[in-house]
Amino acid sequence: MENRTFYDRKEELDILKNKFAGLQSGEMLVIYGRRRVGKTELIRQFMNAIPENKLYFYVDLVEKQGILDSLSKAVQDQLGETRKFADFDDFLNFISIKSDKNFVLVIDEFQRFLEVAPNFITQLQNNWDQKLKNKKIMIILVGSSIGMIQKITNSKAGALYGRATKLKISPFKYADFRLMFKELSEEEKIVTYAVFGGTPYYLEKAKKIEGDINKKINELLLKKGAELVEEPKNLLEYENVRVHAKYNSILQATSSGKENIKEIQDFTGIDSNIMSAYIKRLDELLDLLGRKDPVLGKARLGRYVLKDNFFGFWYRFIFPNQTALNLGNFKIVSNSIKENLNSYVGRVFEDVCKEILIARISKSLDGYVLDFENIGSWWNRSGEEIDIVAYNRKSRRILVAEVKWTNKATDVDVVNELMRKSKLINFSGDYKFLFFSKNGFTERAIKRMSEIKAISLALKDVEMLFESKEN
Repeated sequence: MENRTFYDRKEELDILKNKFAGLQSGEMLVIYGRRRVGKTELIRQFMNAIPENKLYFYVDLVEKQGILDSLSKAVQDQLGETRKFADFDDFLNFISIKSDKNFVLVIDEFQRFLEVAPNFITQLQNNWDQKLKNKKIMIILVGSSIGMIQKITNSKAGALYGRATKLKISPFKYADFRLMFKELSEEEKIVTYAVFGGTPYYLEKAKKIEGDINKKINELLLKKGAELVEEPKNLLEYENVRVHAKYNSILQATSSGKENIKEIQDFTGIDSNIMSAYIKRLDELLDLLGRKDPVLGKARLGRYVLKDNFFGFWYRFIFPNQTALNLGNFKIVSNSIKENLNSYVGRVFEDVCKEILIARISKSLDGYVLDFENIGSWWNRSGEEIDIVAYNRKSRRILVAEVKWTNKATDVDVVNELMRKSKLINFSGDYKFLFFSKNGFTERAIKRMSEIKAISLALKDVEMLFESKEN
């Protein structure tokens, strides 16, 4: 297994280590998540941290005999034993014998057995039920196709239904992302996160490119043969998603700010009767699209948003400009990105600000204790919006926040506008106002915020909050 720099994943690694340390009988885990999120690297770190008596096997797309030959070779290379497996039951019997003392078996890209040797999954189930579950074995099944893993483990018809503990590996949140880019300023960190998201594979590529964000975008997404330019397409193909045009249209619509069903339908031309099925697959199968409802608002006003920054950026700036890129005219695309990047990053900055508030729950922020039971954004049918609303019904306290990612200092009009909009929220209690601003605040804004006892956080303050969380 390739040796690469390992970032974070401490919680997931601790789960694996603790399960192994407490192993008394069979333990089956399914580790799954989208391609590139770092599942194999997590496994490598875990395998390096435990004693011998362990076997890692990567499933290639070959016929049954090829897999058996590869299993025999893996056993010889890793366990030092010469074996020639005649069939899968022979291999599983061997594993059973090895499990008289603590043993770890990892099968990476396990879902491929559905294609190349589906009978192995049934044989694993039978062996597990009859003997392996009573052995000191930890079987870790790793999968990159969320749909196929769900088919094996979630459905009652799936061979491993109810037998495995599932652990989903998701892209990094911003706090985790920061650990990879300590050399950047906070502004550069947020912009990089907005473009490349939290997928470790993409971030490793971006980290290797010297230069500013425009250089990274040009090298990895714009120039001919750029390494990441086909990634979103590859993901759809990897999950065997059909009718790509409809999925592409929905993702392009949401990345362009078309977030309710009617807006998406008008943009894509997809019939509303079948729209929900496509959206459900983008959510549950690909983990790309999610629904959010207005906090303290009407659920029927719910919106659909892209959950992954890299895919949001790609569908906003790359997908609609593929003709120009194929012609080699990446300068026109690059200029468009430079002109519109700030507004795109603004939405991501909102999420970053929510993240730091969640991380500080039950702690004080400038003397104000964060004790909210829910956090999100608020909007109504008239188009009024508030970036962040967090409340606690029991204590009758509500925090209302505005987030600004602009190249100028936030002025007093922003303060007054938030106060006006806050009166539209259906909540009776004590209101606290909070303002985040990339470039600080004007004197007029500072004076007004002081009058209403509001909390103000510039980018340097956000940086300090994240730094204090890490230490």
